[in-house]
Amino acid sequence: MDLLNQLNEGALQDLQLVPTMINLALVLVLGQILAWHYLTFSQVLSNKRKFARLFVLLAATTMMVISVVKTSLALSLGLVGALSIIRFRTPIKEPEDLSYLFLALATGIGIGADQRAATVLMFAGILGVLTITNYFRRRKDQAPRVYASVSTPLTTADNETLTTESGLDVLLAKVREAAISADLRRVDSQEGMLNVTLILDLVDVTQIGSVMGRIQSVFPQASVSVVEGASLD
Repeated sequence: MDLLNQLNEGALQDLQLVPTMINLALVLVLGQILAWHYLTFSQVLSNKRKFARLFVLLAATTMMVISVVKTSLALSLGLVGALSIIRFRTPIKEPEDLSYLFLALATGIGIGADQRAATVLMFAGILGVLTITNYFRRRKDQAPRVYASVSTPLTTADNETLTTESGLDVLLAKVREAAISADLRRVDSQEGMLNVTLILDLVDVTQIGSVMGRIQSVFPQASVSVVEGASLD
């Protein structure tokens, strides 16, 4: 019985249940704060709500791994070997997404290593700087920026068939009547179809309807797609 009690005491001592639960609760809270900050201030074009769900899981999982291997050299070496055969193929299209992922990882590592105060202070400092930067950047922006994609036959409302060059000139002229500036990014022309990609600076978002209306007044069969483009700066 004495041997069994000693084994149980040793297991509880290695487990350190109370500090581990404190770390877990703290990393879950920080993960939720990170997800909220990403949803509120990030300007990426991807599905932010779906992506933000990963931060809590990633931070908690990283903390769990660090908590297990931090006291054992053998487990640490085993972790290195295991990670060397894992390949992550999920594409990260936005650099801002990658920054938030690294912050979630760093938070999990710091809390898992029992560096609670330092991790919380650096976490708060990083998010604080990001918040201030985004606040002043939004105030500095004078006009909303949108990403517009136009696909239209080169046939006008008067049933006149234009060349690619003249059709593009007419389209840009109409867009620039409503927008502060129109930055042409891509042009495709094939079999009487004109496909144009533009980045537009507007006075306000109500001008989107005016831009679409002006395009369709000349090209009634035009298909116009507009999305928010603040992250294109």
